Formats: sequence, structure tokens, C-alpha cells
Amino acid sequence: MEVPKTGFPAPPYPGPPLDYNAVQPVVQPVVQPAVQPVVQPVVQPAVQIVQQPAYQYNALQPQVVQPVSQVVVMQSHLPKDVPGQMKCPHCQTDVVTKTEYKIGILTWIIFGVLLLVGCWPCYVIPFFVKECKDVEHSCPACNSVIHIHKVL
Repeated sequence: MEVPKTGFPAPPYPGPPLDYNAVQPVVQPVVQPAVQPVVQPVVQPAVQIVQQPAYQYNALQPQVVQPVSQVVVMQSHLPKDVPGQMKCPHCQTDVVTKTEYKIGILTWIIFGVLLLVGCWPCYVIPFFVKECKDVEHSCPACNSVIHIHKVL
């Protein structure tokens, strides 16, 4: 193996001998600029706060009023001064109520008026007349009060 003047061993492959002392052209690779992606800045929508006066009147623009719908629940017919057929809310039984007359506000008002007018012997009459008293309806099965019909 022959050793060139520079002290480097010859290349192991066959080919023309290289002269390491000769000036060889320097080849630099051409660097092409890399294509960089275009980054668009994110634009946030501008928020504009508009303060309006507390009271604003515009005679040309009518206001739209939406109707309010109400749900009306109809109760079954409540008895007045006679026994009536009802469903007891306590024992859930369909019954004909039993009635009892109780002294109410109308009884005391008539008593007071008769007392002030001076009908001394007649002032106790409202305590004995059924039409002047309140009617209490109760369940005959469980004896609970279902409804009180007040005359006044």
C-alpha cells in the first residue's frame, strides 16, 4: 500500500489517486429557503358595551304584549247546606257527607244587631235558626272534616 506525501493512507477502493494537497473547489449545497406556513393572527371580535339610559321612550314602536295563559283547576261541586256526595281526601272513599250546623260569624252579627236595636226577647233567635249558622261537612267513614260552608 502506498502512502502519499501527506501521511494519509490510500483509500481502500480502486480509483484515481487523490491528491490531498491540490486545491479542490468547495461545493456548498444550495440551501433553499424553507416554506414556512403562513400563520394568520386570530382576531377576537370586539365587544362593545353600550350604555342606554334607564328610561327610553319611543312613540313609533309599539310594545308587544304576550297573553298570559292561566290553568284553572275546577274542583268538584262543593256542597252548601245539604249533604253532598264527595270523595274524602283522608280515606279516599266516595261518601255522602254528614252535616252539622255550627255557630258562625253571621249568627253573632245578627245577635249583636238585635241586641243593639233593643229586641231583648228576640236576640237569641239566630242561635236556633239553621240558615244563620255555618255548615260543617264530615266523612261518615273516618269522621274527618271535609268542607265547611260559611254563610258569610
